[in-house]
Amino acid sequence: MTANEPHHQPIEQIGVIGLADGRRVNVRPSRPQDIDLLRAFFRALSDQARYFRFMTKLGELSPSMAQHFADIDHVRHVALLAYATNGGSQSVVGEVRYIVGTDEAGSAEFAVAVAGDWQGLGLARALLARLSGDAAAAGVRRLVADTLAGNAAMLGLARAAGFTVSENGVDRRLLRLVKELSPKAQRRRLQRFAVPAQAELQCSQGG
Repeated sequence: MTANEPHHQPIEQIGVIGLADGRRVNVRPSRPQDIDLLRAFFRALSDQARYFRFMTKLGELSPSMAQHFADIDHVRHVALLAYATNGGSQSVVGEVRYIVGTDEAGSAEFAVAVAGDWQGLGLARALLARLSGDAAAAGVRRLVADTLAGNAAMLGLARAAGFTVSENGVDRRLLRLVKELSPKAQRRRLQRFAVPAQAELQCSQGG
């Protein structure tokens, strides 16, 4: 796919997530016109949440970063947004994505973040489950990420979601998360996940 070719947004990635408190949020692939929504979402995260997400101090997404996050190709870069609607306007409350790299054949780096007011409701775990199913269906063999060793929330949810945790091998501040995906895995239906607040995944790594 070249930069001038239109993006195909998979219809099967559109759905609804039921949360532990009874609320429902919509989920769909990221679109080029979501730049402002994504900038608002990351701007509203706490300083710690943004630091865990990008592993550097960052006040908000730059215009170029926001474009990279929003304008994906749905093949090598897949991103799903969870959004709530209020009075006809949308606001992003969670995002999850993977990017197929070149370092390890069959691997893709993932990242996920959830707005502070929407944590503890199972949203991050549901998004991660959907992403894992999408990745397996697309032929990705494993999801990987590096996370800060102090990010206890990330580590707790990663383990609950079936990821192995090991030393990074290069940077002692980081731990490596890996989940092997079955090539025959089918897309998991969006479902309600009730998980304790301390197990809610805030972020994994910049991706």
